[in-house]
Amino acid sequence: QGGVQAGFPLWAATWTLGRMGQARSDLWRAWLLTMRGRQRRFYGRDLARPRPLAHISGLPGGWNGNASTWSQAIDGNGNALLGMTGVNAGLVLSIGDYVGFRWTNSGAQRRALVRVVEGASASGGGGITVAVEPPVPSCVPSGAVAHVERPTCIMQLVTEETQLGAINRSLAIGGGKIVAV
Repeated sequence: QGGVQAGFPLWAATWTLGRMGQARSDLWRAWLLTMRGRQRRFYGRDLARPRPLAHISGLPGGWNGNASTWSQAIDGNGNALLGMTGVNAGLVLSIGDYVGFRWTNSGAQRRALVRVVEGASASGGGGITVAVEPPVPSCVPSGAVAHVERPTCIMQLVTEETQLGAINRSLAIGGGKIVAV
């Protein structure tokens, strides 16, 4: 069975909002207004994985999470292999971890995101190669910084699915959800 893909794969996210006080409610209501529906973009990330799972409490050796260099190769089976150097020798990337890419283009901050589908541990020399999906997008320049600390991508709201709860007796929204791609 064949398949065709048009354009880059899109990340999708749903963040749920629980009970909150009036001040936090006001912040969420204001933030949602600043998005102007689908007009503005924001940095989105997986809150459950601010860094690799093996280092969820903090990166090893005081390392900042940035690789010195990175490159991508596609193996004979079509799998994207991301190699990074200049990482901490104790780094472990597990299935489900993210690697982010950040760069500036014409003064605008850009972001891209891939997810580890086959993990590995860094060598003593600070090199690591992992299988990722989707492959690093072709728009990511070779000078982009690959990083594992709070990796993000640029997202926009799915307005028809994003909703805030009604204002309750404590003058705060009663929860809600933010949906984005």
